[in-house]
Amino acid sequence: MRSVQNLEAIINEGLRVALLEETPDQSLEVLLEHLGKALNGERTYIFEQNESGGDDNTYEWVDAGVEPEQENLQNVPPEVCASWYRNFSVGRHIVIKNVEDIRETEPLQYENLKRQGIHSLVVVPLYDGKRIIGFYGVDNPPVKSLEYASNMLQTAAYFIVSSLKRRNLFRELQKRSYNVFHALSVDYLGIYEVNFDTGECEVYRSSEGLGLDWAAHFMEDGYQAAMERYISKCVVPQGQERLRAMTEKDYVLTQLRTKKKFSVRYQVKDNFSGLKYLEIHFSATERTAAENCAIFALRDVNALVEREEKYKLEARRSLEDILEGARTGIWTIELEEGCRPRMYADRTMRILLGVPDDIGPEECYQHWFERIEPDYVEMVQETVRAMLETERAEVIYPWNHPALGRIYVRCGGVPDKRFEKPGACLNGYHQDITETMVTRKKQEQSIMELLERVRRANSAKSEFLSHMSHDLRTPINGILGMLAILENSQGDPERQKECRRKIRVSTEHLLSLVNDVLQVSNLESGRPTVVVEPFDLCAALKDCITVLFPLAEERGILLELETSGLRHSRVKGNPLHLKQILMSVIDNALKYNRPNGSVFVRAEETAFHEGIASCRFVVEDTGIGIGEDFKNHIFEPFTQEDQGARTNYNGAGLGMSIVKKLVDQMKGAVSVDSQPGRGSVVQITLPIRVDEAWGEKPAEKDGDMQGDVSGMRVLLVEDNALNCEIVEYILGEAGAEVVTANDGKAAVDAFTASEPGRFDCVLMDLMMPVMSGYEAARVIRGLDRPDAKTVPIIALSANAFEEDVALAKDAGMDEHLAKPVDVRKMFRVMSRLRGR
Repeated sequence: MRSVQNLEAIINEGLRVALLEETPDQSLEVLLEHLGKALNGERTYIFEQNESGGDDNTYEWVDAGVEPEQENLQNVPPEVCASWYRNFSVGRHIVIKNVEDIRETEPLQYENLKRQGIHSLVVVPLYDGKRIIGFYGVDNPPVKSLEYASNMLQTAAYFIVSSLKRRNLFRELQKRSYNVFHALSVDYLGIYEVNFDTGECEVYRSSEGLGLDWAAHFMEDGYQAAMERYISKCVVPQGQERLRAMTEKDYVLTQLRTKKKFSVRYQVKDNFSGLKYLEIHFSATERTAAENCAIFALRDVNALVEREEKYKLEARRSLEDILEGARTGIWTIELEEGCRPRMYADRTMRILLGVPDDIGPEECYQHWFERIEPDYVEMVQETVRAMLETERAEVIYPWNHPALGRIYVRCGGVPDKRFEKPGACLNGYHQDITETMVTRKKQEQSIMELLERVRRANSAKSEFLSHMSHDLRTPINGILGMLAILENSQGDPERQKECRRKIRVSTEHLLSLVNDVLQVSNLESGRPTVVVEPFDLCAALKDCITVLFPLAEERGILLELETSGLRHSRVKGNPLHLKQILMSVIDNALKYNRPNGSVFVRAEETAFHEGIASCRFVVEDTGIGIGEDFKNHIFEPFTQEDQGARTNYNGAGLGMSIVKKLVDQMKGAVSVDSQPGRGSVVQITLPIRVDEAWGEKPAEKDGDMQGDVSGMRVLLVEDNALNCEIVEYILGEAGAEVVTANDGKAAVDAFTASEPGRFDCVLMDLMMPVMSGYEAARVIRGLDRPDAKTVPIIALSANAFEEDVALAKDAGMDEHLAKPVDVRKMFRVMSRLRGR
């Protein structure tokens, strides 16, 4: 960004300097030089279309040591640049990063560029209205600058077109003037032929208005003295030195030997016969080389200067319009010794400063300087010193605009070496970059917020790993301890039985932790599980009580359910999620209760509208209660008011987090009212759709039937030997015939080698070497045999996320059972799919 800002500053400076030149030709030459140096190019140029349809290289700047090509690039045939003009016609510019890229597609253009030693370039079209009049560009800039070089060239294109139009008008005026000069000498105030060696002067035309007898003065004083007398008497003081230098004998003869003619424009003193601007023309004659003779003529150019000033003013206004659009003003600051600082501001600068057009230069400077924010005054002053010492500097600072308030300004400048008074003068620009700075600050703020989110995520990850390390190690430690006791109590059956019971409790606790983590991950994915089925609300509530009643009875806690407030029992929704919510809350009420305490569960319907019942479920307990500070964190994962509770297998602190996420997913609300020592009241409000078209009794579910797998022939696919042994043993004890395979490819081979109908079921692990279970299922389903499409394939996998279930179904599997496998559920699924 810094390099782009520097480049913009140099382009702005180039436009400013070019605008100050006297002629369009000089403006264009200055601008090409600035562009070439700014873009680090070897050659900058302008091509214009001629009357025959070819292209002429009319202006050229070359870097030191680079061979000029302008003379070799006149009337370039149209076919050479035909492809460029096709792009120009649809508003495109040309960027060639490597000329070898067009070797085959544009052979004429390639040869033309290759001959000039060009390996890269960028070219921008020039438009006069909608008409393409030519193009300009830069040769061999660094490749890395090509991406923004075209934008910089586009900025200057309008100025170049304006200068070309001014030049054409200027040339037309010159052409007419010279035609008239040669045809009718009356257009000149005086025409003379002078011999520089003898002082002889032949008068072709003389005007009394000039007040000088050139012939007499030449004969009396000679050329140089006569010219000095004229300059001292007639020319304004500020123009005398320049005119002396350009009319000096040796200078004139040198110019005429190379250019054949040249002219000098100057201003005469007031009251000089009503004249203001004159032009002196020198032309070579046939005797110039041999006798040092020349013709010079004086012409009144007031009208021409006024016309040029008009066009220059229009060009300046056009440039000011461009700068105003870019919110960039031009200024000059004079720091003359013994005087107050002065600032001269152009129209855009005055707009940016919020000052009137008639403000004085001293007041303008004071207005600008006093509104620099105090903390940045020293920085601005240091930049001014740097401008004077290094000839260029730039600074960005906040400035207090009288109407807009605090804005951001980019300011840069260079010293004016033409300043002749004691002190210093600076020329520069002032750009309002508030929008850029605000955007940058917003981007920085977004980055900081992102970093803060990442930090919090990392912190949460560390906290999660810390909690899970403790929660997993605790039951694992218990299992290992019980195994050690079991091994050392061979003669104590009761002790061994107790150890096995405790091992099962610890294992079930481990499974509960894993299930909770999977549930939280699934809910945080933001993908709601769309399950809508008819169920009996009262029956679902009674199921929750039935499951948790043994725990309440074991702890001596009274557990009661009240459903009389429900007007609708037959509803549609997700009964599993509803049970998860209520059982998690009731389980907490039991775990954190007092001995001989109570838990009261009440369900009631508070409203009914357009088929939606608003149901409130209240779980009230006489437990230990929750502190006021912890209430704000109760729904956060891995939070418990008493962290020491973890050692008693009270869970990972995920239960209420899961409750909150499920309730939010069901578009409900949950609240907790609790005081330490006085128990807790949890209220859950859920919108539940009433099933107004309750049909026949639902088909019998897996949980309502007994699984019978005796006599079934099963292909068991499992790469883990221990898991394979366990499942094979369980199936064998249940009367099933088992064939095993240790990877997906072996399973496909075994199935392919068997007779059709040989297997009643395939139990398939998913993550296996050689060939995964997904791929194996697809291969089996694609076999050309009658049982390939119908044989039940059941996934057995530790991957229990929703996406894993979906992938299994996409691969052609019928069911997905998560490990560790619930044997009774596996038997029920196998029995249901048997004989399908």
